[in-house]
Amino acid sequence: MIFRSPRPDVAIPVQPLTEFVLARAGELPDKPALIDGPSGRTLSYGELDRAIRSVSAGLARRGLSKGDVVALYSPNLPEYAVAFYGVASAGGVSTTLNPLSTVEEVVPQIDDSGA
Repeated sequence: MIFRSPRPDVAIPVQPLTEFVLARAGELPDKPALIDGPSGRTLSYGELDRAIRSVSAGLARRGLSKGDVVALYSPNLPEYAVAFYGVASAGGVSTTLNPLSTVEEVVPQIDDSGA
């Protein structure tokens, strides 16, 4: 069964996710993009853009190919977004793992996802 919202449909842009997220990063290079709540540490849009490109290039050099699955096992930190978008930029797919999960919970997800 399909459920439809009473609101108008949302236009989804036809462009890569990371490109969409960083579309205005060049206009806001010194503005905070990500802030770690507990520590107050920030990543600016410029730093975020550079870090994502670096991760993406590093993954490509290591042989990550389009459609390869990468398991991300990390607490909620700014670097989590860097890793997630770096994988996406390199053509990979992320399967996200809760760092509080047990081995018994993580192993089936890794197996099912092909990470």
